[in-house]
Amino acid sequence: MKIAYLIILSIIFSQIGYSQDLNKQQIIESFIEEIAENTDEELDYSTLFDDLYYLSENPINLNSATSEDLSRLQILTPYQIRNIIDYRKKEGKYLSIYELQLIKGLNKRMIFNILPFVTVEDVKYKDNIKLRNVLKYGSNQVFVRYVQTIEEQEGFSGISDSALAAKPNSRYLGGPQQIYTRYKYHYKDRIYWGFTTEKDPGEELFNGTQKNGFDYYSAHLQINDIGIIKKLNVGDYQVQFGQGLALWSGMSFGKSTYPLNIMKTPRGLKKYSSTNENLFMRGVGTTLQYKNLEFTTFISKKKIDANISEFDSLENQVAEISSILNTGFHRTPAELEDKHAIDEFIVGGNLTYNHDLFKAGLTVAHYEYGADLIKTSHEYNQFDFSGNANTNIGFNYLFTYKGINFFGEEAITQNFKTAFVNGAIFNIAPQMSMAILHRSYSKDYDALFAGGFAESKTQNEKGLYVGTEIFPIKRWKISAYYDMYKFDWLKFSTSAPSNGIDYFAQLDYDVSRYIQMYLKFKQETKSKNLSVDYTTINPIQNYTNSKIRYHIVIKISDNLTLKNRIELSNYKEETSEAETGYMVYQDISYKANKLPLALSFRYAVFDTDTYNSRIYAYENDVLYAFSIPAYYSKGIRSYLVIKYGMTNKIDVWLRYSLTRYIDKSVIGSALTEIQGNYKSQVKAQVRFRF
Repeated sequence: MKIAYLIILSIIFSQIGYSQDLNKQQIIESFIEEIAENTDEELDYSTLFDDLYYLSENPINLNSATSEDLSRLQILTPYQIRNIIDYRKKEGKYLSIYELQLIKGLNKRMIFNILPFVTVEDVKYKDNIKLRNVLKYGSNQVFVRYVQTIEEQEGFSGISDSALAAKPNSRYLGGPQQIYTRYKYHYKDRIYWGFTTEKDPGEELFNGTQKNGFDYYSAHLQINDIGIIKKLNVGDYQVQFGQGLALWSGMSFGKSTYPLNIMKTPRGLKKYSSTNENLFMRGVGTTLQYKNLEFTTFISKKKIDANISEFDSLENQVAEISSILNTGFHRTPAELEDKHAIDEFIVGGNLTYNHDLFKAGLTVAHYEYGADLIKTSHEYNQFDFSGNANTNIGFNYLFTYKGINFFGEEAITQNFKTAFVNGAIFNIAPQMSMAILHRSYSKDYDALFAGGFAESKTQNEKGLYVGTEIFPIKRWKISAYYDMYKFDWLKFSTSAPSNGIDYFAQLDYDVSRYIQMYLKFKQETKSKNLSVDYTTINPIQNYTNSKIRYHIVIKISDNLTLKNRIELSNYKEETSEAETGYMVYQDISYKANKLPLALSFRYAVFDTDTYNSRIYAYENDVLYAFSIPAYYSKGIRSYLVIKYGMTNKIDVWLRYSLTRYIDKSVIGSALTEIQGNYKSQVKAQVRFRF
């Protein structure tokens, strides 16, 4: 009977076939683009790229996948993950990926989304690791990347010796090139090791202050599943537990176009191979597993960048810092003074109990710094962390009751300040699912490594989020969320308690197997200070930021795909006129049949009144790199990416981008200033596989 079902399903599935390569690229692009649109921070997305591309090249076997494995896809809800596993337990091993159509909670669109990242194979039991197999059958990759802005920036322009001596921080010490190298190795899903080096533009290389080569070095080793040792990490790694209230290093996701994906899926210990030079652990960590219990412990010690505000000349050490820096830039004498200014010591652990229907964990993290952190005093930051040590403890849970997935975490600091987050994800009907999340973070909750679900940060926030996905009729999908929140204390640029509301709605329509489109609307209403000077507390006003987007993807053939987008923005403060903008682009992606050649091209036109009405858009880039610029002012932007496989072992990428502003004669400011209205960048990357 099961074979008969599969024959029927395979016929149906073949009629709605899809380009997996295209779908994989779209999923990764849309996911990262949504993260970028919800934050003004310069985030490092390379770790997320690494995870998703690894899964595309090493798909998850549905016949052996655990809930932890499937959660790595980032887009499946706990309800969907449980149903995938329960189907296997009830019906036996998967014979074909077409069986996904028989699983409750999975529609055709979701199946297409996960299809490039899953496979169906016989279960291969994990054997003992043998050194000869590790050396013989492992996968090795080496990346070398070169990036440079072509136009001369102020920091690289010529200057006399006397002028430089008078203002030593008026020029960069090194050249304008960014140089990145990376080596990565993995043996099945058992052993990973590698290293990463980077020189940022303006930093020296093999001379001056960097006689040993690159400004940044990172190395990692991770071994999985050796007896009771589930993971062993040596070198650089990240740590993620619970819902991120007590400990979550690395990128933390929040609201997105997947409104049900509000529950964090912690990875515990995880190798680190990215280029953020401060936000990771360096040391040793291990996870031990015995039946349903997992115990993780780790220790980390490294030097980090910080602004020095007081130096003890007698002890010859830093006594006080005003902030911890995460830029990783060491281009001028002033920036070099802050490099590795203090020690950071972190120790912690987690105990987790896993059951089919229930999971609970306890996390403890203690960190110490080599100097007291004393920020410049302002009313809005008087409850921020200060001192040189802190401890965070969190209890997290996840359980299922009558098809409803409940999750949450309660956390506390050593000063008994608290943070709570609780939520539920459930199906109302086969065509409708919902998610609800409530959070309450006290104004004095201080956890430097927190990454909870939040509008701003895991502090001084209370909120209620409701999201839904609806499939009203065939080929249509509605996604929406509503999030209201308030801040009981002042914030930067908001000199009074305030609140905000976010709305989001997206309508997707699959016209055919060759055409997809969506219409998205998003609006945020928040508060900020009036943009005038006051001798007393600055009164606040509401402002609204709205965006509407129409996006269409047309697959002309297996070789040619077109993407078109129109996006409008509107920024309005209570006391001023609306600031508007638009962006229109045309993307062309081409993959040759007889040549190992792929091309991606974009031509975009944009016009915004101010930076407030800016529009973000993801851009194709070389592998494991990312580009998500903010389109603002008035101008034209275009880029071309070429990928060519020189041999089966060597791939080359070339990328050229150009922005021409119509209303500017100077681009940037300070040391990044460019005289003129053009800014172009060239990027080259080569990958060796062996």
